[in-house]
Amino acid sequence: MFSYITGEVTDIREGSVTVDVNGVGFELAVSDYTLGECRLGQKQRLYTYMQVKEDGIALFGFVSSDEKEMFLRLISVSGVGCKVAQSILSGMDCGSLAVAIFNEDTKSLTKIKGLGKKTAERIVLELKEKVTVNAAEMAMPITQNPDLQINKDIRNAVAVLCSLGKSQADAEKLVEAAAKLGATTAEELINMAFRID
Repeated sequence: MFSYITGEVTDIREGSVTVDVNGVGFELAVSDYTLGECRLGQKQRLYTYMQVKEDGIALFGFVSSDEKEMFLRLISVSGVGCKVAQSILSGMDCGSLAVAIFNEDTKSLTKIKGLGKKTAERIVLELKEKVTVNAAEMAMPITQNPDLQINKDIRNAVAVLCSLGKSQADAEKLVEAAAKLGATTAEELINMAFRID
């Protein structure tokens, strides 16, 4: 019904944000990632998914169309409902999730709170062929600079930047530059990459 809504963020709580659209406040359930991108008083566009059940209606919000797309893929998996999908997106960003699914890395998936081994295996089985073609490239380490130590944080940072629209080459250059400036964790690498960009 709703593709997205745009308005001022008027309330932020754990697991939800309220967006004022022309005097109407829409409360949306959001992942930790989307929550971290919202600021009180700022104008925000959130892509939406409306769940209609016998006991009520729930509106889910996503900071990017990629996050919404991943959410829709997750809830297509048998046994994965909206709340579980939202929990998965809170535990792992879209890029890292795509890489984990593509690489059949159920070990990483089960580190997400509330996600058991059987559900993780089902997600991999049902979505492995549906993740984007770029997932394979995102899983590849940076090889251009032999002096740069390759680790999981670097791969994850590249994956996140690719999921946000950067090309593989541009993402690798930004992460490499961020690493040279002293960033080490995936979060630091991503934040530094945005500053450089």
